[in-house]
Formats: sequence, structure tokens, C-alpha cells
Amino acid sequence: MAFIIVPLAYSLYLTLVNYDLAIGPPAEFVGLDNYVEVFTDDPDFWHSWVTTFLIIFPALTGQLLLGLGIALLLNRVIRGRALFTSLLIIPSMVSPVSAAMAWRMLLGVKYGGVNNLLRQVGILDVYFDWFATPFLAIASIVAVEIWHHTSFIMIVLLAGLQAIPLELYESAEVDGASPWKKFWYITLPLLKFTMIVALLIRMIDLTKIFGLVYLLTFGGPGGATQTIAFNTYLRGFTDFRISYASTLSYIIVIGVFILTWIFQRVSRFQEDAEA
Repeated sequence: MAFIIVPLAYSLYLTLVNYDLAIGPPAEFVGLDNYVEVFTDDPDFWHSWVTTFLIIFPALTGQLLLGLGIALLLNRVIRGRALFTSLLIIPSMVSPVSAAMAWRMLLGVKYGGVNNLLRQVGILDVYFDWFATPFLAIASIVAVEIWHHTSFIMIVLLAGLQAIPLELYESAEVDGASPWKKFWYITLPLLKFTMIVALLIRMIDLTKIFGLVYLLTFGGPGGATQTIAFNTYLRGFTDFRISYASTLSYIIVIGVFILTWIFQRVSRFQEDAEA
């Protein structure tokens, strides 16, 4: 418990002082000045939140749709389901650093496997830079993130699907329900809570995305992929403003709590409307 409380308390103290690694102690007490500066005099802060959301929403959407589709396929009685499940979950077992380094090489301009493959099949006739523009850089991060963590959504939803009683489907089939109606009126409602939990876990994780951005784009081009976590790193270990970086970290925590609360409220509102 001490390993959790002491760092949290010290980082909270740092948000109330002006501690600069380049200058060193003693730290000057400034109260809430760091928080005021974040919200009134730091355009990079707002830009980093926008960038983070531009990654979160398409990544979550892609992971949910692909994860649900694969889970529905694996939920059918097929041979080798355990083997296919084990193979599909491998990407989520790879560390973010290893995944980012592998994809950095695959998406390389001249020697990357993706460019060479597309040139060999005739889709590209020149070497393509996948990180040349803000749109392409963000799209590349989203694509790698979907590849990396779709299997997590898949395995959680597969567990939820296997917990649904088969008797419900058998009764619906006797009543003449089509596969689409069985999915819409049985599978989806009973899987909703599992989906919400999986999405919340991934949303919290994506809010803190750093390693993938650091190794793929280093915030480029022109700062277009600087997420809130990456911006915190720059303030703390490039500008040496540890107090300001601690303030940004606490704001991330508060932001995650707010996003989680909104997500839960929307889910409850939908449930009440359907009841």
C-alpha cells in the first residue's frame, strides 16, 4: 500500500510547487498555478487531447467490430476452436514496445515489408511514407493499435457469448426467428454489459497511450500525433518541468474518471430507455 500512496502523495505535492529538474531544489510553492497554466496558457494541452480522441474512437470502434465478429465466428461449433483462439490472442501478448518496433520496420519507407509487398503486387509504384502526413500517421497508429488489442476484445466477448444459455436460441429458433433477430434480441442485449466492461478497459488504456506513439512517430509529423501522455513526457523529460508534468498526469487521471462516468451514464440511460 505504501508503494501506491507515497508516490501518489508526492506527485500531488509536486503539482502544487514549481520544481524544475534543470534548476533543482528547493521547490517554490505556487498553489494551483500549474493547473491554471494548463487550462489557460498551454495550447499543446488541448491539441494533445484532440489527438488522443482521434486515436481512441476509431481504435475502439475497429477493435469492437472486429473483436465481436471474430468472437461470433469462434462461438460456433468448429474444429480447432481452441487452436484458433490461441493463435488469434498472440498479438495482445506482445509488449507495446516490441509491437511498435516491429511495425516501425514493416512500415519503413524503403525497406519496409508493407511497401515491398504492395510494390510486388502492383498496388504501389513508389516507396510510400506511412507517417508523412498527420492523417496517415494517426491512421497508422490506429491500425497498429487495432492489430495489437483486438484479440483482447475478442476473448472477453467470446467468454460472454459462451455464458449465454443455448436454450434461448433454441426457443427462438422454434418460434421461427432469423439469425439476425436472434443476434439483435438475444445476443446483443445479453452481451451488452460484457461489451461495456471491455470497452472501458480499452478506453482507459488508450487514454494513456505512449509507447506506440513514441516509437512509431515520436509525436510527428509536426506534433500531429502528440497524445496527452506523450505531451506529459515531453514536459517532464524534455523541458524538465516535473511539477508541470505531474499536473498533467493528475489531469489525465481526472479525465479518465470523467470519461468512465459519462460512458456509464450513457449506458444506464440506454438501459432505462429500453426497459
